Amino acid sequence: MNQDIYMDDERAMHMLAEKILPRMLSPQHVAYCPTMDLLASSYIDEQVNVFRLNGQRVFGFANKNPDCRISGLKWKPDGQLLAIAFSTSSVSLISAQTGKPVHRIRSPAFPKASICCLGWGLNFTYKSGPVNLGTTVDLDEVLGRGPQAQPSNVPLDLPTELAFLDVEGILPRLSTLPAGGKEDELFSSRASLDAIFHASKKDYNDSTDVLLLGFEDGTIHLSIYDFFEIGTFSVRQISAYLQDPRIIKHTSHPYSSTHALLVANLFDNIMELRFLPLDLRLIPETGRYLSLLAAKSTQLHNILRYIQELQAQIYSEFKASQDLPSKFIRNVDETLQEQNQCSWVQAAYHLVVTGICYPSVKEWLVDELGERGHKRWEKAASSGYENIRRFVHENLIPALERLSVLVSRLRGLSRFQESTGPLGLVFQELEGVLDTVNCLQLLAHNILISAGSELRQFSAFSAWLRHEIEMQATDPSSLSADESTEKDAMLDYASILDYVQGAMLQSRLIELLNIQPESDERPSWNLAKEGRSIYDAYKKDLKTFGKGSLPDRKPPGLAMLVTRLESQCRIVFTRIAETQKRKVRFGNIVWLENLPSRCYDMRMLVEDPDECTTYFLTVTHKLRYIRKSPGFHEPLSINLTRYPQ
Repeated sequence: MNQDIYMDDERAMHMLAEKILPRMLSPQHVAYCPTMDLLASSYIDEQVNVFRLNGQRVFGFANKNPDCRISGLKWKPDGQLLAIAFSTSSVSLISAQTGKPVHRIRSPAFPKASICCLGWGLNFTYKSGPVNLGTTVDLDEVLGRGPQAQPSNVPLDLPTELAFLDVEGILPRLSTLPAGGKEDELFSSRASLDAIFHASKKDYNDSTDVLLLGFEDGTIHLSIYDFFEIGTFSVRQISAYLQDPRIIKHTSHPYSSTHALLVANLFDNIMELRFLPLDLRLIPETGRYLSLLAAKSTQLHNILRYIQELQAQIYSEFKASQDLPSKFIRNVDETLQEQNQCSWVQAAYHLVVTGICYPSVKEWLVDELGERGHKRWEKAASSGYENIRRFVHENLIPALERLSVLVSRLRGLSRFQESTGPLGLVFQELEGVLDTVNCLQLLAHNILISAGSELRQFSAFSAWLRHEIEMQATDPSSLSADESTEKDAMLDYASILDYVQGAMLQSRLIELLNIQPESDERPSWNLAKEGRSIYDAYKKDLKTFGKGSLPDRKPPGLAMLVTRLESQCRIVFTRIAETQKRKVRFGNIVWLENLPSRCYDMRMLVEDPDECTTYFLTVTHKLRYIRKSPGFHEPLSINLTRYPQ
């Protein structure tokens, strides 16, 4: 269809809302939410704002990198996330509920070219497709938020339905982490944490989301279920005609696994417009298990990020709790080595057992440490131990329990399919991941026990230290000295001696957290050579360590086990992605026109139960001079192309 259309006032659209903004907008970066009356737009200063139709600002996103510009905006089909593409080949996903970043997609496989196309489509995972195209389908039903159940022609399968039960929904909610870490905007807010781990996913087995990124060099990147990466593909390798391709448009339909791409290509110095079908065979072949697999893998990835952030905060908390006491001890050690040829640990042990205080120790207790220094020491050490116990009890152990359930879920899927099956899961690899999770759970309980034991010992030591400061600062003949003597009988000397010769000399948490001192010459575990199962040997070493003896080898601590867990999960993710990547196919290229239009659009519609039809609409200004005067408009050439046929 090719005809000239003269726009008149009768065909003009009616204005719903109007708002005057303080700065100019980028007209190419405007996205309307498909489920809510929200409009996302970016200013020319690279700031993104989301408005309601009445002009009220909902939330904004500030681009803090001056060298980075925004190259695209796209809403998720259900309207829960907003994708913002940047010229640095990265994409930020912003939650529509909180306005906070949920994830940042930045893969090493991304090319250095900028993102020029951002597409986000929804696909149903039923192989049977739509049951009756003549019936009216509600928008909420299409987006997976309505009461739609599985189609009536799909037989009921109780074992399969049990496999899709949302077991993680009944687990306790994860606690937030303190702000200040690498993921401070993600895990420090209750709303953002709930959006990641506890969002309602009742219909995740009915549909899957496909996120497509198109780059300036003709490369596309596919992700499913928000940010589970499938892989990167080069359009140049499809045909010799694609000499300098650039993806400019993407469209899809929920009932079709074939997505449509509009490509601008420079061929023999002529810019042309071509259509490229992208067939995602992984959707019909994997079926309902695709969204389940992607959902659980994504949750597993988020749990790993949570544990990594938690491990860093536990390490920094313990280091901060040891810095000030170590500084105090170093100061007094220098004086004691010069005058008494002993260390603070030896002098403190001597003072606890005999009650005899060296003059240099008395001078340090009264003049340098004093009541103020003691309070600082007590606050640093006590808060450190308490925070570590809280992190492990409220954050680490629940996260490991949730991680264990997720891995067990994937292991159950892998048990009933071959390693070369449609899911790409290997039972032995998931067994190794679960073994490492069990080791982390065992380690977490040992950290909890050690932190609680050292906290009790330090409380007794702190009470004794305050008592000694008061004793050494008072006159022996005064009344307060007699009162201090009475308090002396209430001290727990067994715990004091345990702390002086134990945690004050070297805390057990140093080894459990992988903070190895340079003086320790024992060989470390070689986890790469230990095989997939290390739980029994690790349990034996921790049992030896718990009795007060050092095992022959340095047992892996929290940092080493988290690194092992991350590498094992990366292998699982890579195998799943490679399996699904092999099911992506490109169709034949279709030439549309030589001169790409200044205005174009593309939509995919269902006109036949067996296929979807893609329509291309291009609008170009006619190549002839028209004198513009009031009441006249420049004629337009509108081309409507139908594919197939």
